[in-house]
Amino acid sequence: MIRNQRNIALLFAVLFLQGMVFYSPVATLYRQESGLDLVQIGGIESFSLALMLLLELPWGWLADRLGHRRTIVLCAFVFAASKVVFWRAETFAAFLAERALLAVSLSGLSGCDSAFLFACCRDDGHRRAYALSQAVQTLGVLAASLSWPLWGGTYRLAALLTVGSYTAAALLTLGLAEPEGERAAQTRTAEPLSFAQAARRTLALAPVLLAFCLAEETGQSVTVFLSPLLYTRAGIPQQWFGALHAAMTAAGLLGGLSHRMSRRLGQRRAAAALLTAGTAACLLPVLSPAPAAAVLGVTALRAVQSLLTPLSLSIQNERAHPTGRAAQLSCNAMLMDVGSMCLYPAFGALAGQGVERALLLGAACCAAALVLFRAGAGQSAS
Repeated sequence: MIRNQRNIALLFAVLFLQGMVFYSPVATLYRQESGLDLVQIGGIESFSLALMLLLELPWGWLADRLGHRRTIVLCAFVFAASKVVFWRAETFAAFLAERALLAVSLSGLSGCDSAFLFACCRDDGHRRAYALSQAVQTLGVLAASLSWPLWGGTYRLAALLTVGSYTAAALLTLGLAEPEGERAAQTRTAEPLSFAQAARRTLALAPVLLAFCLAEETGQSVTVFLSPLLYTRAGIPQQWFGALHAAMTAAGLLGGLSHRMSRRLGQRRAAAALLTAGTAACLLPVLSPAPAAAVLGVTALRAVQSLLTPLSLSIQNERAHPTGRAAQLSCNAMLMDVGSMCLYPAFGALAGQGVERALLLGAACCAAALVLFRAGAGQSAS
């Protein structure tokens, strides 16, 4: 199993490098400096999400036939190409092309990378692997964020450094080999799943998938979009926002402990505990306007989000058919993306009426996720 261990180490290195988006703190400002307005930026993001949804199922079907390793290599190079386009982009058309390449890459990697990692692990080792992969990627994000002051506010240099990290990640994927073991053999020898079979399996798992979707979207909305509003409401000076963002990102490293939590409590109890904690984290800043409540709520929600992601990947891979894992995971991702699209405008509209209302929506989403998970997980999630 030395080949599998090498694959896991290489994939972790790839995820770390792909987490290093050096221009992330100024991505919107970068586009505005090139002449784009917020309406155009929003239109590009909507186009990218729509294209990802369109490509999810075809990519999953193709990945199971082309092979997960080959798909990862191909998508990693497309990913790197998107960063080159972003670095050189100066027009609306160029930034649109960058997001198109990004959508092609992300929809191809969606499910395929976790399926490849699943095949490289024995028994329940995938739970630890997913938890560590989450922590490794967070480390990359944190390293890039902390290095931002070194580049002196030079946007193009930050973009060029991102090209370097993604090119290195793409080159590392060339070292991946086909996984060894019973799981890998099942994937290669049996007849792949059809779209209809994958859709039926996704519908059977829909309550669990929607539960994770609600929790993920709550975490994303609060930690990324609402956190500055929360800090401002609590009277925290803007000079502290950078340090608070770094602390929140560091909390994501707790995702590396997800497998230990699942092993101790069982997947079902672990998920229930995390969803309950997410509900409390959303309610805390509503109940108290104090700065400590805002910081604790945001940081706790980031930790909950990071601990839930490996748990979601484990459950989805364990419930997927070995002959169509990528197609199954793509179908799952499509359902969850549609759920996220419905929640985007809801969080935005309520935040416009007051950040407290958006937080109450987040608490309701986490509470609903708990109900859905308990209804749909069953004994197989314990």
